[in-house]
Amino acid sequence: MTKKIILDEKGLTHEDVNNIVRNDYQLEMSESVKKKVNLARKAIEIAVESGQKIYGITTGFGSLRDIVIEEKDAAKLQINLIRSHSVAVGKPAKDEHVKAMMVLRVAALARGNSGCQLSTIENLIAMINDNVLPIIPSKGSVGASGDLAQLSHMALAMIGDGQKNLKYKGKIYDAKIGLEKAGIPVTKLSYKEGLALNNGVQYSAGISCMAIKDSYNIFENSIVALAMTMEALKAAKQQFDERIHMARNHPGQIEIAKRLREFYKGSKLVKIYGDVFTCPDEFCGYYYDSEMGNPNHGIKEWTLFEDLPQDWKCPKCGTEKNLFIKTLPKLQDDYSIRCAPQVLGPVSEVLDNTRDVLSREINAATDNPLIFIKNEEPLDFDIYSGGNFHGEPVAIAMDTLAIAMAELGSIAERRCAKLIDGSRNEGLGAFLIHREALGLNSGFMMPQYVTAALASENKVLASPASVDSIPTSANAEDHVSMSPIAARKVVAINENLIYIIAIEMMLAAQGIDLRCEIQNLNPKDALGDKTYKAYKFIRSIIPTLSHDRIIYTDIEKIAEKIIDGSIVRAAQ
Repeated sequence: MTKKIILDEKGLTHEDVNNIVRNDYQLEMSESVKKKVNLARKAIEIAVESGQKIYGITTGFGSLRDIVIEEKDAAKLQINLIRSHSVAVGKPAKDEHVKAMMVLRVAALARGNSGCQLSTIENLIAMINDNVLPIIPSKGSVGASGDLAQLSHMALAMIGDGQKNLKYKGKIYDAKIGLEKAGIPVTKLSYKEGLALNNGVQYSAGISCMAIKDSYNIFENSIVALAMTMEALKAAKQQFDERIHMARNHPGQIEIAKRLREFYKGSKLVKIYGDVFTCPDEFCGYYYDSEMGNPNHGIKEWTLFEDLPQDWKCPKCGTEKNLFIKTLPKLQDDYSIRCAPQVLGPVSEVLDNTRDVLSREINAATDNPLIFIKNEEPLDFDIYSGGNFHGEPVAIAMDTLAIAMAELGSIAERRCAKLIDGSRNEGLGAFLIHREALGLNSGFMMPQYVTAALASENKVLASPASVDSIPTSANAEDHVSMSPIAARKVVAINENLIYIIAIEMMLAAQGIDLRCEIQNLNPKDALGDKTYKAYKFIRSIIPTLSHDRIIYTDIEKIAEKIIDGSIVRAAQ
């Protein structure tokens, strides 16, 4: 049965937008919304008939705002606006970004402040529901007066104009033919409707709505990857003691530390360490921990090293007991692990703030001018020009998110580097391959090159777009937001970040295998419950690396499961 979402006066939620765009839920307007739309339309018609001078309705646009347009040309003005403003360039925007833009434009028009015809909104909804999607070039908007170029391309397809600019059921058509194939009427623009359709940052916000959904998913996967790495590197758990994080009192940091404690609960590897005794053989890596003992060799838990039989030898390589080196208790890890809550916490707070900004933007009236009904009977209203089309709220939110997500990748890359570094990975050996196989085999040397490249690219992409402004329209529009650039950058960062996290999961799983092999442990017994579930899932899709083989396919397999959320679900 087809699922529906009713657009009422409460507007749409993030989940509504995601379900319409990605799960093809059908969109409908409530009767109360239709009433508001019709009232605003009636107000526009009265204003035009009365001869009022109203920006963009009976005047030109931008720097041409002082040129008065005769009533007989008011409808043609709107068609000219759409044709002249359809100038976007570059590769076509992703279908889901176009569809999200259309959904958000409907939400904006449904506020009843725009004055467009009800039939115009209904045509746009019909296109959304049947996936009749305009083909829209991705570049050419400065985010004020809104995403003029992309929204104009959307409107161009709605009025049946343009060539090879409409996609329907996998085929590309001229807009007019495509609409006929889909059984959707060509939209006939009237007073103000061009402005109502192309003023606002729904292209920027549509990309952002999809990106924030993906960002949350990537963030959740990064926590799983971190937890696995902590097990592989036998992290000191006192670093995540609740009291430490409460002492700083940042809610995101406190929450991340709590979640990590949930992951390593029951772990034999992430704990408060006492003295350990390490085998000196550079090809071994074994350490004796009295808490764990060595049950497989008849040594009970909590057996002190001094109490081991004198003829006891390293269970992995046979080194004699008297050659073992006493190592002082491990008190702390490198920053990429020890400070993970302090880094991931702020990222989680940025995610939440960005979601809140976009929640407001989803249901914002953003064109210009806006109609405000003061009384229905007799109809009384104001029509005021303003600047709600300016994309600065979206631009700053997405620039901040770009920085946060780049940081998520930056710290994950450092953990990847630590995992393969034989001098920093707590005895796992160089490049996470058996020591005797090194030389002939490179192991996991190269994946860290990839994470370094992607993290570096993300640092460039994290440079803010919103701090730049180039005036447009002969300086009438003298400050712009660059919001679509900010939004597109987050998408690019996320695409890179998926692979960074996938590589960390791959390396961490290998590290867990080696750690358990060295210590003669079963991963199910050694790992925290939630971490084991994630590890087991990774091992269900890629095998342990024992010698050099093609591994780019392993990275892709994990990346696919990051995208679809399977790994996070498995860990739960």
